[in-house]
Amino acid sequence: MGVPNFPPRLDTDLCKPFYEGLAAGELRITACPECGTFYWYPPEVLPCHPESHAVWKPLSGEGTIYSFTTVERSLLPGADPASVPHTILLVEPAEAPQTRIISLLVGDAEPVCGMRVKLSPIAAGEHVLPGFVPA
Repeated sequence: MGVPNFPPRLDTDLCKPFYEGLAAGELRITACPECGTFYWYPPEVLPCHPESHAVWKPLSGEGTIYSFTTVERSLLPGADPASVPHTILLVEPAEAPQTRIISLLVGDAEPVCGMRVKLSPIAAGEHVLPGFVPA
């Protein structure tokens, strides 16, 4: 499987802790400090407690495939032909039900909705992407 090498856009520091966590081999997502509700993508204002500020929480890195698709041909300008095919996953972390992380399948396993997976970050150029392998 290929790995797309498109660096994440970090126009603001909103997602920086997510990518720093991946570089350290850890999955981190935001949560409300008042009620513990997890959020991904990090909200600028928490819907549950607008007066609070989201905090970053480390997770185990274990989860379940919610959905997936395989990209056979990249339509992005300047895409490296070696980056395809690759399988994009929506992973629901074990500790954060109803939260879904867009990530990549690592290896050649055949994905199935409901399959248990664990974090396996992928180095792509000068950045790290979220990747998962079958558990």
